[in-house]
Amino acid sequence: MIFRQVLRQSMVAFTGLLISVGSTTAQDRQHQQPTQPAGQTLTLDQCLQIALERNPQILIAEGQVEVAQAQTYGSYTGILPTINASVINANRTTSGDRDQILEGIVIRQVPGGTRTNYFNNIALNYTLYNGGQNWNSIRRNKQLEVNSKHNVSNAENQIASNVKTQYYNLLRAIRLKEVTDEQVKLSEEQLRRSQSMYEIGSVAKIDVLQARAQLGQVRITLLNQQKAVTQTKANLNNVMGVDVHTPINPVDPIAGNTLAMMSPMSLQEATSLAFQQNPSIQRDAGGIQAANLQSKQARGALWPTVSAGVTYSRNGVYLRDVYGNYGNNWNLGFSINVRLPILNGTQTYANIQSSHAQRMIAEETLNQTKRTTLLSIRQSLLDLETSILVTELSNENIVASDEGLRLAEERYRVGSGTLLDVFNAQVTLAGAKSNLVIAQYDYLIAQAALDQALGR
Repeated sequence: MIFRQVLRQSMVAFTGLLISVGSTTAQDRQHQQPTQPAGQTLTLDQCLQIALERNPQILIAEGQVEVAQAQTYGSYTGILPTINASVINANRTTSGDRDQILEGIVIRQVPGGTRTNYFNNIALNYTLYNGGQNWNSIRRNKQLEVNSKHNVSNAENQIASNVKTQYYNLLRAIRLKEVTDEQVKLSEEQLRRSQSMYEIGSVAKIDVLQARAQLGQVRITLLNQQKAVTQTKANLNNVMGVDVHTPINPVDPIAGNTLAMMSPMSLQEATSLAFQQNPSIQRDAGGIQAANLQSKQARGALWPTVSAGVTYSRNGVYLRDVYGNYGNNWNLGFSINVRLPILNGTQTYANIQSSHAQRMIAEETLNQTKRTTLLSIRQSLLDLETSILVTELSNENIVASDEGLRLAEERYRVGSGTLLDVFNAQVTLAGAKSNLVIAQYDYLIAQAALDQALGR
């Protein structure tokens, strides 16, 4: 029994140790980043900073840069000499007696014996020329390293745009919920008014039932808006690379329902900036350069390879002959070798053909990226223009709808209007306010998409 208790306590302690080690390892993987307090109010810039530090897509892209740097470092091997040393080598041979024969006659018998040989050597070899394969390999790996850095910038650009989009989606959902809250209050007030008027006999019971049904419908809309707020918070947390259940309170940049909107730039100006700054375009343009260098490297295998070497060696039948008497028992050799590839199967030509195909793929990839970027720019500019116009119309509609609701309620109160007129006026006012909210955040989202296309 005592043994079992001791064993159980040991297992608990060991499990706690494992959990502690695992927690420390997890913190190391996250670069010891501080956790965000639950329910903290965050600005857009703070959300962007968190995403740039924690989003796994960016971390993966940064890891790929390290891989490319290691490959560049390794490619210098081809232009550096190789030096190999054999510290000590020994062989021992035993032979039997042998007859020495001359013209078919045994002259004498040579006795056998055992012989030990010791030797060591140091050799230096260097490739003088191989069709530029080594240098083109270095240049290609350097270009791939530059491309990987552009890929990091592209990942940061995409994540920034995604964070902005989800941040504005969250604010839009919150604002639409507020509009629905106002509509719920109006419906509750209308239900109370209809109930009071029914009790004094001014309206029929049908008006009370209609008001109650209208309130129920608006409450359903409110529930859907609350769900949308919860979901958009999870989406924003996911883009930032934090737990999706983390509470977050965004700071709304639109104060007092006003938003400074500027006319968008021209398509030509936007396209010119994008082709200069967009990191995905720069990355794919570098892909063409890397493919060209790969083609040069593959064609280099058709040229002769010139190499040279220097060898210093020592040998003797005793160990002291090798590691002593350094003035004796040594050999120094120089060599130069010219190797011409005549037949190497199909590998060399297959590599050349593959490099040509890779260059074609890189060119088409760049063209597709440019087309996609241009399409995104056109869509963003169109969304900006539309949002500006919708915002202006929505502001006018809100003023007119608010006055229309006031008149409809007054007419219903004095008995010259119907409850349906009031409901229609409420729906019209809520729709105008919703259109304004949607247009304002559509403008901000379109601006974020344009910034991504421009590489800003």
